[in-house]
Amino acid sequence: MNQHPIMQSQLPIRVCTSLEMKEFDDLAQDRYSLSIEVLMENAGRAATHILMEHFPEAGMKEEILLFAGKGRNAGDAFVVARRLICLGRKARVFHLAPRETMKGIELKNFEILEKLGARLTHLESGSELKEYVNNVQRIGLAIDGLFGIGLKGPLEGIYYDVVEIMNQYADRIVSLDLPSGVHCDTGAVHGTCVDADLTISFGFPKLGHFLPPGAGYRGRLVNVDISYPPQFRSKGKLYLLQERVLSEKLNRRNSYAHKNDFGHVCLVGGSPEMMGAIIMASKACLKTGTGLVTVATWEDTLGALRTRLPDEVMTAAIQLNDSSLNFYKERLDRFSSFILGPGLGKRPEGRQLVELVLNHFEGPLVLDADALNIVSEYQMHQLIARRKGPTVLTPHPGEMARLIGVSKEEVLKDQLKSVETAVEKTQATVVLKGAATFIAVPDETICLNHFPNEGMATAGAGDVLAGVIGGLLGQSSFTPEEATQLGVFLHSKAGDLASVSYGRRSMSASDIITALPQAFTELKELKKQPPPAERGRVTIR
Repeated sequence: MNQHPIMQSQLPIRVCTSLEMKEFDDLAQDRYSLSIEVLMENAGRAATHILMEHFPEAGMKEEILLFAGKGRNAGDAFVVARRLICLGRKARVFHLAPRETMKGIELKNFEILEKLGARLTHLESGSELKEYVNNVQRIGLAIDGLFGIGLKGPLEGIYYDVVEIMNQYADRIVSLDLPSGVHCDTGAVHGTCVDADLTISFGFPKLGHFLPPGAGYRGRLVNVDISYPPQFRSKGKLYLLQERVLSEKLNRRNSYAHKNDFGHVCLVGGSPEMMGAIIMASKACLKTGTGLVTVATWEDTLGALRTRLPDEVMTAAIQLNDSSLNFYKERLDRFSSFILGPGLGKRPEGRQLVELVLNHFEGPLVLDADALNIVSEYQMHQLIARRKGPTVLTPHPGEMARLIGVSKEEVLKDQLKSVETAVEKTQATVVLKGAATFIAVPDETICLNHFPNEGMATAGAGDVLAGVIGGLLGQSSFTPEEATQLGVFLHSKAGDLASVSYGRRSMSASDIITALPQAFTELKELKKQPPPAERGRVTIR
């Protein structure tokens, strides 16, 4: 089975924006006397070590080609070139910026290459590179040091041409910090970008490493330490979920417990045309270790639904009228958590039902699917914010757009801002679902669960997630934050396991449920293993 893509490290893994990285460089110099020269040298040294580990034969027979743009990314490339040459490897540097435009540390490292007699070629057009490629027949290994995190707009002119030639003719490409052409903060690609086999990130991973479409062009990601002060790790707002850290949150269960000790979860939803959603959510809820599960559905759905639910699930009919409201209000506290929305449908009574739960249930609540749409349509954000119990919202990008009143395109353009806006409006924990899933808690840091798996882009996967989170919320051994983070991670882990058993093309949401027990087992077993030694680097798949 492939190595899990979440990085295995004891230290917190901060994810940064381009602005944060610039602030780090300034702060490192001003407060800690760490010069850009030191940071660049550390980056180049670490990158060279990674290159030699991954491609030990590179530069022995044919030249390694390094492409340098301008600024610090070019300086990084010059340091790598020097270190390769000092290791006796053949290397050639194609620099796109004229020597006379270079300055500072970039120029200094270029001058060192000149004194070493390095092979330096100034490219003025893509045709010059094409001619070189035609002469040598092939490019074995190319190093991309064109822009890194500094690019703001689309690649143009010679930069566009060089990237296209590199993608077409290089057997392997390594990008320094970020594939050139990928936006550091959004993952956007305008026109073209480097299609890397390996990306070596400096200091901290960048948000663009994890967001599509750019994340699909970075290949394997290795993040290397360049000696930023340790304080920089702990003052951010965005961190990667880490498997080892989550394993510590799995509490040992009491062998002498009663079923009531593990919670009683009520799932509300289902309609004649969408019974599958509540069925899958209830099955997933059971697999989290919930002691009791009840499904409440519309009266006209109950009969057919009973025949398809697991035998362990209890059922109840929803009959909303003036005489029944007090009956429900008095009995809501029987449940340790609620999951509201899977397959609920759009009937008028839905608004009354959502308001009933928001106003009168004081325990943990998951709002999913149609419940989220009702909240958006009737502007119930303040009802959520005023709840005494914790609330978890699980929107996909379309539901998020309706929730915060923007277009889906705006959500996808800036997912971090979107999830922050939703938290501000509702004071709830917000899970923005996707290959990179954001988990935001009021007044807390935001976690990113990066687990790309196209097999999970299938009907019902979101319902399974709601069931897992709601099931964990109903167990008193987890805080709301722990239950949400564990739920998101275990859902992804189970999806990964299902893809191994059934293939990503053929797996279904039901397969994710089937794999949940193994996901729990593997996370529990990891807790028993000694932590890995810190090597100043961490790898994502």
